[in-house]
Amino acid sequence: MAAAEHDDGTRVLVVTTDRVGHGMAGPAIRAWELARLLQVDHDVVLASPYPVEQPTVGFRAAVAGDRGALEPLVRSCDVVIGIAGCVHHHAWIGELDDVAVVVDAYDPTALEALERYAGGPADDAEAAYADALAQMVEPLRWADLVLCASTRQRDLLVGILLALGRINPDTYASDPTLASMLAVVPFGLPAEPPEAPDPGPLRGPDGVAGPDDVVLLWAGGIYDWLDPLTLIDAVARLDDRHKAVFLGVTHPTPAVGAMPMAARARRRSDELGLTDRRVFFNDGWVPYDQRAGWLLDADIGVSLHGDHLETAYAFRTRMLDYLWTALPILCTDGDALADLVRAEGLGAVVPPGDPDAVAEAVRVMDDPARRADHRAALADEAGRRTWPEVAAPLLRWCERPRRAADRCAGPARPTPPWLHAGGPTPDAPATPRRVRDVAVSTARRAAGRATRPLRGAGA
Repeated sequence: MAAAEHDDGTRVLVVTTDRVGHGMAGPAIRAWELARLLQVDHDVVLASPYPVEQPTVGFRAAVAGDRGALEPLVRSCDVVIGIAGCVHHHAWIGELDDVAVVVDAYDPTALEALERYAGGPADDAEAAYADALAQMVEPLRWADLVLCASTRQRDLLVGILLALGRINPDTYASDPTLASMLAVVPFGLPAEPPEAPDPGPLRGPDGVAGPDDVVLLWAGGIYDWLDPLTLIDAVARLDDRHKAVFLGVTHPTPAVGAMPMAARARRRSDELGLTDRRVFFNDGWVPYDQRAGWLLDADIGVSLHGDHLETAYAFRTRMLDYLWTALPILCTDGDALADLVRAEGLGAVVPPGDPDAVAEAVRVMDDPARRADHRAALADEAGRRTWPEVAAPLLRWCERPRRAADRCAGPARPTPPWLHAGGPTPDAPATPRRVRDVAVSTARRAAGRATRPLRGAGA
């Protein structure tokens, strides 16, 4: 069923649970950039629980944190686009039969939760995993289009959609490639070139580095599934010219804040006597429109993670800023962007958890000629990754939005009974109870513990 056509194009609501402010993390950046892109041809509203502080030229912004504020916006649009966790918390959207739902599934929350709570209390880990699994899986039951950030993620989501019964005779007959239901839309780069302030924030009068220092910039957050400790240990193996700068510690969305890994990183730096001497933490979050100055002032952009399942399906969004500013990349092997760095000569790829390898890679990249080669390759790659380029599948779909073939008669097509015990209630988000209970009981049996009911997801 195609949505109604309007003189101003499709009516699109982009909804996020993150703060779209001066400082933004990945989900907020993605929502704002997609709203900016879609407004060229469509009537767009961007909704957040917080006041939108970023400019909204060409589209409108709305504060909508609960159903009462959000439902009128949803009912007045043709398409809702939201990250999976956000759609999960507003499961009633799936009950509407005249709104097409785009679920942005670029963030594999369940895999992040496995790593974040590994080694902690079992009950806490199971509850957190159940909640993250619900946020990742449940919205796919009523998605008309699913977005992901890489071909690896697409393969993962094909498996989930198969298990949910969403790949079925109806959807297969409609499109045997599944391209109209599952689209690869990575993070993109601004079309505008970055501008450097003079002086820059790192090497100016109040900066942390001198003109001859080598600045290793960690441009994203310090999350529990990442590995800042290896970078700090590597800095201790290098000479005093090498400085590491962590661009953001406390997440700009209050509900997220700072993760325990941030405190662990600071402790490690303190123990090695590096804090505020050769390792620097920006306790806040650099404003989005000021990040270019930090990136252009640095010599190497760093992204390190451990050897675990989350890595295989992650898409390290802030690494795109390294491409935008032609900043040579030093990253851990194992994810999709590491494959790109290696294949296109964008920097160095190191094994996980190896500070000696990181230190050696930095020494090799100290050579200005080598960094110049990396910068040239980065500039070439950046031209292929602007937001209009990477979001083309979504732009095409929004020109003629349509319900998935198995949802054309409404959202009530049953999920396979072995996966779900019932649909969402009108006032509460759905919980994939069967998925959750099977996952938890399996984990308990594997650990040799008796099964018992789990407290509610998110408790």
